Amino acid sequence: MGGAPAVILRSMTEEDVDFATALTRAAGWASESMDSFAAFLAHDAAGCFIAEANGEKAGVCIATAYERNGFIGELVVSRHLRLLGIGQLLFRKALDHLLAAGLENIYLDGDLNAVSYYEKMGFRKLCRSLRFRGKFKGRKHDHIRALRPEELDRLCALDRELFGDDRSFFLRRRLESFPRKCLVAERNGEIHGWIMARPGDNLLAVGPWAALVPEEAAPLLEHLASEHGTEVLRLGVLDRNEEAVRLLRSWPGLQEGIHSWRMVRGPSDIPDEGLHGRLGDHPALYAIGSGAKG
Repeated sequence: MGGAPAVILRSMTEEDVDFATALTRAAGWASESMDSFAAFLAHDAAGCFIAEANGEKAGVCIATAYERNGFIGELVVSRHLRLLGIGQLLFRKALDHLLAAGLENIYLDGDLNAVSYYEKMGFRKLCRSLRFRGKFKGRKHDHIRALRPEELDRLCALDRELFGDDRSFFLRRRLESFPRKCLVAERNGEIHGWIMARPGDNLLAVGPWAALVPEEAAPLLEHLASEHGTEVLRLGVLDRNEEAVRLLRSWPGLQEGIHSWRMVRGPSDIPDEGLHGRLGDHPALYAIGSGAKG
């Protein structure tokens, strides 16, 4: 007699990186890469989970813990195994991991068809998480240059104020792995903004993209595009940043895709909580990058 496959959840290892990358790309997540999953493992292997069904690798989920906040992401199950409840098992495993860490808030980007489930699990909507992608020529600006390693401490401190938590591990890894894709806008010896990117599946995933002076936002993206003009750019932005949304919607060559919902479990939607109230919700942060991996 046949029965439901035996499902087990276990920690991810380096041998699972190929599987996780292929699975997310098969689901249409072109911004994922082997480096992304290698970074998750290096940051916190205890928060990286693999599901197996009858010994076959079936799904992946990542729980990223910062200092005060956590993020659940990269939740994907093999298409032919999606009716077995594996996604919910992985999600609960990730949620339990972050709850055990005593974090104040836990965030996720919920696909439209999964929002009702996340709401049953105690999450609520904060805002839309928008996606843009496209290719354009760009142009160079004399005051924009490569980020220098000795400037990284200062940049990480600035990013913490904007992002609302410490994601310096991922920013440092980004500069180490992709130095040509990490740029700053400098005037009179002061950093006025920065933009970072990493390669995905035939595209360049952009973020974080920050402009302490609003006028620096467009030049940063233009300069990045000028140096990688043959690549499709992909950006994610929260719709609470009205200026970022206006800029991207008016940008020739960029198209807006289907949005997801930024959701939270925790008190982060209290209006007077200040700069650190919501992860990535700051008007100077144009593209958050990713709540899960910087």
